[in-house]
Formats: sequence, C-alpha cells, structure tokens
Amino acid sequence: MTTGKNSPAQVTFWGTRGSIPTPGRTTEKYGGNTPCVSIVYDNNYIIIDAGSGIRNCGLELVGSGLGTSENPIDLHLFLSHTHWDHIQGLPFFVPAYVPGNSFVIYGSPNKERFLESILSDQMDTQYFPVEMTSLAANISIREMSDEALRFGDLAIDWQEQVYHPGGSVRYRITVNGRRIVYASDVELDQIFFPDEKTEETERLAAEYLAFVDKADLLIADGQYTEEEYKTKKGWGHTSIPVLLEIAYRAKVKQLAFFHHDPQHTDKLLNELWTKYSPKYHTADPPMHIFWAREGLTMPI
Repeated sequence: MTTGKNSPAQVTFWGTRGSIPTPGRTTEKYGGNTPCVSIVYDNNYIIIDAGSGIRNCGLELVGSGLGTSENPIDLHLFLSHTHWDHIQGLPFFVPAYVPGNSFVIYGSPNKERFLESILSDQMDTQYFPVEMTSLAANISIREMSDEALRFGDLAIDWQEQVYHPGGSVRYRITVNGRRIVYASDVELDQIFFPDEKTEETERLAAEYLAFVDKADLLIADGQYTEEEYKTKKGWGHTSIPVLLEIAYRAKVKQLAFFHHDPQHTDKLLNELWTKYSPKYHTADPPMHIFWAREGLTMPI
C-alpha cells in the first residue's frame, strides 16, 4: 500500500495481542497475533514492533508486489522493547529473505550493544533453523538518538518508559500536522496513581501527558480490567479505567486499546467496549475509543 503527499497516513494493525499468540475461535474478531502496527505515507513504510503479527504484514507486502526482488523496498522497523512477544515474528518476515530489500531496525540506546545480540540470539540454531546472518535483505540495527528522525514529511520522536520490566519506548509519528502515538507496555497506574507520589512520578506523568497531548490516534496498552489489575500490580501494564482517564485528560481524539490480555476473549472485549464507549462518545469534547482489531486499517 502507498499513499501520496497530503493524503492521510494509513495505520494498520497486524497484531494486537499481548504476551503470547492466542489463535482460536474465541479470539477470531480481535486477533491472536502479538504486537505489530504499520504506518504508510508517501512511499514511506514504518513498522512498530515485530510480534507474530509482522508475518502477515510481510506476506501482504509481497503479495501486493512490494518487497519482491523485482520491486524492492526500504523499511523502518521501530521496536518498543525486546520482550519476546514484540520480536518473535521477525524470523518469519518474508521481505527479510528477499535480496535487494533494505530495512533498519531501531531500538532504545539503553540496550547498548545488546539489541543486535538479542535479535540474533532468538535465531540461534538451537531455537530456529535459519541464523540472522543468513537473511538476504540488507539489515542494519541502530540505537535511537535524541534527534527526531525524518522520512520526507514524516517525523518520529520517542521517549523511554520506565514502568515496565526492562523498560520500553513510546513513539510519536507526526505528518501533515496529525499525530499518531504508540505507547504500549507501560504501567500508567504506577505513574499517575502511585501509593506515594514522588518527584519522579510527577515528572513522568507530566512527560506522558505532554507526549500524547491531543494525539489524533493513541495506540496504548490497556491490558487489564480494574479487577484484574488488583492482582497484577507491578507487571508493567495499564488498567483500562486509568488509560481512559489519562487519555481523556490529554485530549486524545481516538484511543485504540492494545496489547489485549491472552485470556480476554472476543466476547469480553465486546463487553468492555459496550461498558466504556458511551461515556466518552457523548462527552464534551468526545473521545472515540475502540479495541484494536487485527487487520483493521484506518486513515489518520
């Protein structure tokens, strides 16, 4: 898929599940693949996270005639972090096996030299039959710098998120004055409603609000219900009511609930949408909320 200048960016959800893939009849609607989102604008291909959903992303690209040896592409892959559910699809990304394709993998500088070794280690022959050095595409791995990246009219900046085991990164993509924020795998409950407020939690809360302020689309981790969070505190994920409150406080226009818990069935996710959506749909100003569904493409 390509879009021209001044056209909306196209955001596609290829994987929306957290922790582990969950195929089966109870997850058919929202999907069982782990995190992967693509953003396409003016022949620029941005992919965020390489969970199992990136496999279908690659198959779709090649099936459309892109990323083939006759029509190679340049891709930019941004990793929020290297927990397995966010990188496990990389060995199955078909364009990586096509000569002539080129893509850069970006990650947190806090990983130092470990980013490359982590990605390579999951393709060690003890775990996978093909080593990363055997991939035919031109692949480079870079640490993020303080400067925002630019790809034509598209700009990407980022911030570290510390309330997740091992840390994670959130990304903000700006194009034509519109902002898409990907901020999965962070425990906002611990930042905005800690047992004891500190200068650090106050600073982190202000940084988060400024980063997502008036986002046209916020893709955010709302893995737990209010009841579930009581026994999952400290696990690095946000409860649904807290995400709703903070997103509305930041005047977010559209909120996509993401990183669905493996135990959450389509039926439960439908019930959660029915429970919370009317309040924010009728608010002044309104905020459109939805539970991200695998295969959904939306213009931003």
